[in-house]
Amino acid sequence: MPALRRALRRVGLPGALLLIPCSALLALGAAGAAAPAPEPGPVTVRFVEPAPPALILGETRITVEAATSPEARIVSVAIYADDALLTVLERPPYTLTWNAGTRFVERSLRAVATDSAGRTAEATLRVRPLHVGEREEVRLVNVYATVRDRRGEPVLDLAKEDFVLLEDGAPQTISHFTAASVPLAVALLIDASNSMNLGGKIDLARKAAEEFVDSVDPGDHLMVLQFNDALTGLSDPVSDRRRLKEAIASLRASGGTALYDALYRTAERLRTSEGRRAVVLLSDGRDQALAENEPGSLHLFEEALEKAHRAEVAVYAVGLGAHLENEMDLQGARSLKEILETLARETGGRSYFPERAGQLSGIYRQIAADLKHQYALAYTSTNRARDGRWRAITLRTRRPELVVQARTGYYSPGPEAP
Repeated sequence: MPALRRALRRVGLPGALLLIPCSALLALGAAGAAAPAPEPGPVTVRFVEPAPPALILGETRITVEAATSPEARIVSVAIYADDALLTVLERPPYTLTWNAGTRFVERSLRAVATDSAGRTAEATLRVRPLHVGEREEVRLVNVYATVRDRRGEPVLDLAKEDFVLLEDGAPQTISHFTAASVPLAVALLIDASNSMNLGGKIDLARKAAEEFVDSVDPGDHLMVLQFNDALTGLSDPVSDRRRLKEAIASLRASGGTALYDALYRTAERLRTSEGRRAVVLLSDGRDQALAENEPGSLHLFEEALEKAHRAEVAVYAVGLGAHLENEMDLQGARSLKEILETLARETGGRSYFPERAGQLSGIYRQIAADLKHQYALAYTSTNRARDGRWRAITLRTRRPELVVQARTGYYSPGPEAP
């Protein structure tokens, strides 16, 4: 204590200061070390949609709520994306639609609200990049869904809370959700076997494929593949419409029908593509060699279906030909209609069986519309086992009259998966 008194005198402070209680000195020291936190202002702002965490991709609706004290009013809400000003809104609703691009990349949204007293508040929404089909220590499972009402019309106004998702019967939490358009990676897989020469079917297939190319968005990527005994065409999805139409014009029908090999190899080519992956399959016959009554493929039906599941590819199957429900595969195990229906249903696609080839154009336009009107959901499975086993997915809405089209499951990562 004498040493402290001498130190105070050296800096000109009276020793009487030592009569101040220690608790007061501690309070003074604390005040000098850090100023008290400022009181929160009356202006508040928050993002309503996209709701965190969220996918930000394609045409994205942004909605902000802002409020202030009763004696003032909000005069502006400025919305920024990656520090670039998107708009300044002066009255509610504070909503805009913004094109976030065609890739799952990291984004930062910021909203700054200002009231009539000059006071401001700020909110930030950050979204990490998401790669469809990515493998990580906690693996996201991606599900794309088309929802229709009783008339078959698409239902486009659902929110995340309207869906119920189960894996092997266990409820799962949907962590990512968007109703925005998702970039497409689509393979037009066209049967070019010898039977497609009958009735001008190959010509109608060319016309329908060209219309499909014209109906998708410019940022979507497609490839045109033809199959008979072999698979030929573009090796990767492209957005160049000229190249796609050149590939369509080159379609020539000959040879047998190696259907399962073609689907297997097409799914493998799409496996690393980002976005919604789909195969639009057009075929008029069974898997069969041209000259002999034996299969045209080395792969089995089950192998082709499993490859589609593992590549997260939805199959939209168009069956050409009369009475496919009565025509059986070479083993007599399934009808040709059942084969195409199973490929579509199990992978989250849809099957079509036109009565005549002239209906192809309308069907292709319907498929293009379906692919645009989908919900993208993702979740982290509560089953963390890396056993490579099949996991069944059940997706439905809380409105029982609605029909949900989505894939029926996936294969979990195996122990050797990265």
